[in-house]
Amino acid sequence: MAGVLALTACGTSTTGSDVTSTQLTSTELDLLTRSGTFTRISVDLANAESKLISICMAAKGFRYRAESADPAAESDEERSLNMNERRTRGYGLASQYASEKESVGTAPNDAYLAGLPKKKADAYMETLRGGATDFREMRFGGGRNITFSARGCEAESRASLYGSLDDWVSIAYFPQNLNSELSSRVEKSPKYRSAMNDWRTCMRGKGYTYTSPDTAYEQLRDEYRRQGANSALREREIAVAVADGNCGAELHIPATVLALRRSHAQSLPISDKLQLRRLTAIWKAAADRAQ
Repeated sequence: MAGVLALTACGTSTTGSDVTSTQLTSTELDLLTRSGTFTRISVDLANAESKLISICMAAKGFRYRAESADPAAESDEERSLNMNERRTRGYGLASQYASEKESVGTAPNDAYLAGLPKKKADAYMETLRGGATDFREMRFGGGRNITFSARGCEAESRASLYGSLDDWVSIAYFPQNLNSELSSRVEKSPKYRSAMNDWRTCMRGKGYTYTSPDTAYEQLRDEYRRQGANSALREREIAVAVADGNCGAELHIPATVLALRRSHAQSLPISDKLQLRRLTAIWKAAADRAQ
């Protein structure tokens, strides 16, 4: 492995004025909680990255079709509930435990790669993602390690957009880790507990006695582990997921949880908030480059 970088909460020293002025902004909270402007900016960045990869690969003799997506016109709550997905795949458990996995490799670039002779396909992948000795590791708090390639067209494109690969990885994972740390605070909140009481009442009205959405997911997952995938369990999974989503929409559970996360984020350690501020500025600068 080429190198290891450790990233703790933040290595920035603070002054008294830093402490009193570090109230997280709306954009910083968007990056932390993946809400608000996050989806639009993320789509813009992904589209820009794909274009840069296409240019890089073409310069090295390979075809790579740039992908372009539009952000879905949904609210944060609609995106969180994802009712269309629930109606067709439930929580997505059946596909994880089915003996026949869902087909993969149908994207244009995958099809192109599949049609190359092995030697050329290997060269394609090394051009795209570097070789076996090009990987680095970044260590985040909580024992989470992220491995990524420091070479190849993907790495070059990300470094071009974000300024450095270290910042790209930090933006992808540091806010996510912080957001996860807020979960216990949210779950202890009286507003959250009241919302879960209302959710249980709603679910009982639909014939289910789960104590929380997480419990519903976990119990169904345990059933798949015991039985394997079958049509009856898949139908039950979809029915529970849809009921869960309908109760969540009726009671605005995702909106309540998001509001609590954004509120509790203001009490994060100052070092974490300063690191988030630094990464948000880089994220916004990358979004400006993507335009």
